[in-house]
Amino acid sequence: MQGRSLKFEAQVPAGPVPLVFDAPAGTCFGWFHAAQGPSRSTGVVLCRPMGYEALCSYRTYALLAETLARAGFDVLRFDYHGTGDSAGADTDAGRVTAWVGSIEAAVAHIKRTAGVSRIALFGARLGATLAVEAANRMGGVEGLVLWAPCVTGRAFVREMRAASAHRGMETSDTQAGELDAMGCLYTAETLADLQGLDCAGVQGPPARHALIIARDDMPMEGPLPGKYRELGMAVTFANWPGYTAMIGDPLDSVVAQGTLDAIAGWLSSDAPQRKAPRVRAATCGWPEHCAIDGVHESAERFGADQSLVGVLCEPAQARSQTAVLMLSVGGNYHVGPHRMYVKAARALAAAGYCSLRFDLRGIGDSRMGDGSAVDSMYFRGAMPDVRAAIDLLVEKGYRRFYLLGVCSGAYVAFQTALLDARVAGQILMNPRLLEWEDAPRDGWQASMRRHYKSIGYYRAALLRSDVYRRLLRGEIDILGVARRMGVLLAARASRAAASVLMRRGDQVGVLPSFHRLSQSGCNTLMIMSAQDDALDYVEFHLGKRAGRLKADPNFRLVMMEQSDHTFSTHCSQRAVIDLVRNHLDQQQQPAMARGDMPGRVATI
Repeated sequence: MQGRSLKFEAQVPAGPVPLVFDAPAGTCFGWFHAAQGPSRSTGVVLCRPMGYEALCSYRTYALLAETLARAGFDVLRFDYHGTGDSAGADTDAGRVTAWVGSIEAAVAHIKRTAGVSRIALFGARLGATLAVEAANRMGGVEGLVLWAPCVTGRAFVREMRAASAHRGMETSDTQAGELDAMGCLYTAETLADLQGLDCAGVQGPPARHALIIARDDMPMEGPLPGKYRELGMAVTFANWPGYTAMIGDPLDSVVAQGTLDAIAGWLSSDAPQRKAPRVRAATCGWPEHCAIDGVHESAERFGADQSLVGVLCEPAQARSQTAVLMLSVGGNYHVGPHRMYVKAARALAAAGYCSLRFDLRGIGDSRMGDGSAVDSMYFRGAMPDVRAAIDLLVEKGYRRFYLLGVCSGAYVAFQTALLDARVAGQILMNPRLLEWEDAPRDGWQASMRRHYKSIGYYRAALLRSDVYRRLLRGEIDILGVARRMGVLLAARASRAAASVLMRRGDQVGVLPSFHRLSQSGCNTLMIMSAQDDALDYVEFHLGKRAGRLKADPNFRLVMMEQSDHTFSTHCSQRAVIDLVRNHLDQQQQPAMARGDMPGRVATI
């Protein structure tokens, strides 16, 4: 198994460097953080959790890598095969073996490229479980840092089944023993293999010493530290803050920097600085055309200060001049909710379309100038970032641009289309807001920042007996639902009064903006989940099932049953991707016939 690094040199990269490396199952994507200042002989490999927890903890992992690099460690954070930006899918065979093999390949890669002789592994949740399994198989691992580890894969599977049942969505669990939970599809084979993982079932010490950090909401030590001490390992047990704040909504995730500093301190206590300078391999050896799953991908830095980061996905063969920009959703980094953007990008590339999935400023690896994260899904500074992404694609020869976004990504797409005449079309999915008022006139804007079901869903639910049982058990936020309904009724009354008094006119607001976009030649595909409360917002502005735009040939609404706000199930994601691909095909042919591929006429 050969790495993709190039010539050897002593130069140390100034910041994290994107790279790919070969694992037994296929290509893996990662970021290398070179040691800053005096370096140590130990390299650290960061093993991520799975699914939604990987999205939530992304920023924590990135900042931990930076913290360790400042402490003198070379660090590699990466995506297992079939996750994140790496090749493969969760439906592939041999998932658990592939995940562990990815860790082993990452260890080999950092040893080769950074010249380190010793290895420490860090992992949270299932990432900790996989780190133990990999360390046990490889041998020779110096240290393990396990944060809130799932002691057994069996316990993790139980949690995923409970989470799936709690969401109340139809899943593929009854089909061939599969489980569709928290944005991941676990096949029957994967579930069986997961249940064979056991951190406490190892026969020998998986590492020389270990730091085990408890969940701050469940601070008990448990049996794992004692088991490892019996095996002769030096074990430190800690109850440090940060887990609960890390594993939440990606936008609200809070980094416990004190805990990250403590982890760096623990690793440093047994990792002396190197006395002799090391010879490093170049880690920025991303191939000019990296073939992943039959398409070409490359990491891109762009924007005036090169602070924006994304992945360009292009067809392997002849391409069209159409490119799709996939915009950040809330605090999710560029793989999109439940990795949907990666799946969509590769499916579109197979159909001949380019795409750029990238992090808006303050999200994922696109950092603010001060290193902080964005604190609002409706960040007005996002629109210049999208226009910079279009500039990048123009330089690469693309001429027709579509903006795609879910929820807040739809807001950014809509607002950018109003500003930039190069946008030929927009694909808006479950937009909960399409305009932002700094001084809102009613409670609608604030209300839509809290997620409920649609009013139609609650009306239909009144006919179901199980709803009343859940109501009696206190499982339904009846006051919150009532407040949402009150806000909706008040907003409708306010709009009716404004119409009578002619306070606002017809040229301001969501509906007139859609009219202006359509008249300028910008087409819209809107995809709505029938049970999602974003439908209330859309119908408030555009009428029942967007009836006020029914006669507009540049507007199309598609309703999806049995899909949630972010299309988390495998079935709903496949349906969305098929819709997008078919829509682009339909738009491509008349555009080519008219010869108007460069974009639209600016009339706004």
